[in-house]
Amino acid sequence: MSSNQSTILILEDDSMMADTLASMVELIGYQTAVFHRSQDALDGLSKIKADLILLDLNLPDLSGVEVCRRVKDDPELKHTPVIVVSVDSDPFSIQRANEAGASRYLIKPVGLDDLETAIIQTLSEQAEA
Repeated sequence: MSSNQSTILILEDDSMMADTLASMVELIGYQTAVFHRSQDALDGLSKIKADLILLDLNLPDLSGVEVCRRVKDDPELKHTPVIVVSVDSDPFSIQRANEAGASRYLIKPVGLDDLETAIIQTLSEQAEA
């Protein structure tokens, strides 16, 4: 398990899933900032120094793909890696997320080991870039 002060922003509209992801991320050793609405998360990103974003695709206001695009188009945020965590397992959804700039794509339900591996690998790749 990692132990550091990195912050992972979680954007997930389902509060139970958001709590589950936050618990898993905190168990791995990271701090969390949880948002349930896209615009709130985008506003929060200007105040929070998130090291990584865990992003659901199916959100009530802006789609996760649009959120990812906005993050990647923002000069201040474009280097923040995004891991999509979605129930959508079809190739089209995965392709759209990748084209929007997602670093990885995990399909719900995601296990602790898979989440930890994805986070560590993504942050490591970001550090090397």
